[in-house]
Amino acid sequence: MNENKINDILKRVLRVSTEDLKKDLGINDVENWDSLTHMTLIVDIENELNIELTGDEIAEMTSFSRIREILNSKI
Repeated sequence: MNENKINDILKRVLRVSTEDLKKDLGINDVENWDSLTHMTLIVDIENELNIELTGDEIAEMTSFSRIREILNSKI
């Protein structure tokens, strides 16, 4: 999976810095990562990476590392 593309999506949707992407931040660590932002993140990931996520995968995407793990498993 294209790590740069994933990082671009995370930065844009969650409004985090490049420095923050180096940390394993989770849903409770990012101030504006609420349920609406989470769904925006999912829609952008699916559209931009041309993949389809399951409900379980979406529910598990609660940290940067878990998002990367799930997306890397899709290729």
